[in-house]
Amino acid sequence: MSVWKWLGVACALFGAAPCWSVPYAPAPLSARIESYVQASIAEGATPGVIWVYQGDVPVYEGYHGAADRRSDVSFHQDTLFDIGSMTKQFTAAVILRLVEDGVLALDDPLERFFPEAPEDKADITIHQLMTHSSGLSDENGAFDGRDSDPYKPVADFLAPLWASPLNRSPGTGYEYTNAGYSLLAIVIERATGEGYETVLRRLVLEPAGLTQTGYRLMEWSAQNAARGYDDFHADPDRADRGLFYLERWRTEPVSYQLLGNGGIYSTPADMHRWMTALHAGDVLNADSLALIQSPLMALDDPYPPTFTHYSYGWGVGARPSGEPWISHSGSNGVFFVSVQYGPRSDTLILHLTNAARGNVGRMGYEIARMMDDPRYEADPVHGGAVRLVHLFMAEHTPEDIDQLAAYLEARLGDPVPAPWVLNRTGLQSIERQQEAWGLGFLSLNTELHPQNGNLQDSLAYAYEQIGRHDLARRHYQRALTLGERAEDCYWCSNAQAALDRLDQAAASE
Repeated sequence: MSVWKWLGVACALFGAAPCWSVPYAPAPLSARIESYVQASIAEGATPGVIWVYQGDVPVYEGYHGAADRRSDVSFHQDTLFDIGSMTKQFTAAVILRLVEDGVLALDDPLERFFPEAPEDKADITIHQLMTHSSGLSDENGAFDGRDSDPYKPVADFLAPLWASPLNRSPGTGYEYTNAGYSLLAIVIERATGEGYETVLRRLVLEPAGLTQTGYRLMEWSAQNAARGYDDFHADPDRADRGLFYLERWRTEPVSYQLLGNGGIYSTPADMHRWMTALHAGDVLNADSLALIQSPLMALDDPYPPTFTHYSYGWGVGARPSGEPWISHSGSNGVFFVSVQYGPRSDTLILHLTNAARGNVGRMGYEIARMMDDPRYEADPVHGGAVRLVHLFMAEHTPEDIDQLAAYLEARLGDPVPAPWVLNRTGLQSIERQQEAWGLGFLSLNTELHPQNGNLQDSLAYAYEQIGRHDLARRHYQRALTLGERAEDCYWCSNAQAALDRLDQAAASE
């Protein structure tokens, strides 16, 4: 025992006076991060790749989870991840390079590139698109469709955008919009006469030395690509979303629903190279670099210290120490990536995971708080309600089902999960012939949500599968009774057909 620790114990036990103040000796940051990561893994989270660098010195490099759960292949520095909205900083960098080259100007209006732009949008500037202050809103039809929709021509993408109303006058406030950055991708194509990714590679990726970043033009191997996992699904086969867009883009152009605003793939090593090259001046000149670090547009609802303003493809703020701080995250609900950087101390926090459910996305930002305050202890994150229920199954027996509510409340803050959580997990357990768990979850779900007829239908189905036809009839009938009061009894036809089936089977016996 150290002398300081011994003195601390003596003071506590004997009230020795005088007693010296015992100096606080926090654990090294790397050990605190590892403890946080392991506690989060115990709560069903998939931390993925976490890197913390100060200058060229790695403070922490961790790889936690599986890039491919089927073979238990781990992550590594060259694992490919979909980086989501981190794509926006690459689009912004291309725009700034074109400004440096005199190809376009930040105050250029849309009508320069889109003569067909309607009057209310013709004067929107490049600057306003880049700072999410254009007045465009994804909620008002400017971003019609889904990321996964088939490719459609530029005209089909632009038509609903031009027809959508603006949420506010351009330049008067912030509203995050993917449509605005897809519009910037089209500006790049029209200003250069080349495809977006071709320009991206020439002006940004190649100068930065990035070979494993992009959509379709990079060489990649399936062995190095992380499969995405959506743990919204209890069925592991449905949770496995495969290689996401990588395979699709072998034969299909990138949709304008994603181009320029999301969907780029990259690796931890390439993201580290990107941040190094960007801030070394290998991609942008000093004036452009200053712009992306400047608080250009105040957020309506600031989230200090990480986001108080938006610049060009980056959130801008300051740490409690006063150090300027830029950061951004990206997610498609399956993958999640965040990057944080302090230019004064040359500090980089990089986080990438292929299982984004729960509150896993907090991890990088909590690590920043650990750096700010040696005494700060972050609460572990979790991997979502379904993963927590699976953990409960691994740690308990079906006879412990009455402990589940307290277990979930301690981790989710609510003892009553959404109806779909136990419904899906219970039905999946029945399919796996884990009858005690399945009936336990489904029965508990009907108790927690007594007016939900669909849950009665699911419980009835479970009883039918194990041959308890008397109980199946009871719960199918209960499902129909509750359906009489429902606006949309989408389960009623199934419940009635099941009752008819059971009656026919009984009559033939």
